[in-house]
Amino acid sequence: MPVRSYLQLVRAPNLFTAATNVFTGCAAVSLSSPAPSIIALLAFSSVCLYAGGVVLNDWCDIELDRVERPKRPLPSGQVAPRTAVMLAVVLLAAGVLLASAAGAMAAMTASALVLLVVTYNFGLKSVRIVGPLNMGACRFGNVLLGACAAPAASMKALPFAAFMMAWVVVISLISAREVAVPRLQTVIKAMLLAIPLLDGVFVGTLATPWLGVAVAALALPAWLTARRLYVT
Repeated sequence: MPVRSYLQLVRAPNLFTAATNVFTGCAAVSLSSPAPSIIALLAFSSVCLYAGGVVLNDWCDIELDRVERPKRPLPSGQVAPRTAVMLAVVLLAAGVLLASAAGAMAAMTASALVLLVVTYNFGLKSVRIVGPLNMGACRFGNVLLGACAAPAASMKALPFAAFMMAWVVVISLISAREVAVPRLQTVIKAMLLAIPLLDGVFVGTLATPWLGVAVAALALPAWLTARRLYVT
């Protein structure tokens, strides 16, 4: 199968936003000087968890997408449903394993994120208000995953996790109308791809301006890939 189909399935542009959330969480506990190897493990864990979550989402929505989004990889037959669900399980498991290598708190946080992903996809996504709150909670947990680089100081990341949760709740509420109002897709895309810029501001404030610039720069590959791949 074409690589493009799998890049679409995992929402490749959005993977950068998952990693930058982790960098914000790490920066919030930066006075504890987390090791670069721990930060890398948490960032890759986040990417795997995000990718696994959206693949599972598409697998659960395949019948709806046959009507509303027939050109997507699963309803169009570019990726087999069985392959997709296996990929989702592997990615979610990899996310937890990578987090486990960073410590017990990270393992528990990653496991909680998997639980949120599963509850969202198998029931809560269609519940008004609750579904968007569940989605926002995933981003909240993602920032806290970064803070697990120094668990003793993780409470410092709560305000930034709360902000990101609110941001994503708004995106989710808007996206509920994207099929009926196609022009909203532009708003959703802009808000999603602005996340690395927001994280860059947070990291620049919490750590050093140069680190903030480096994190914000990840918005560039996110935007470039989003020119060819959808983000919702």
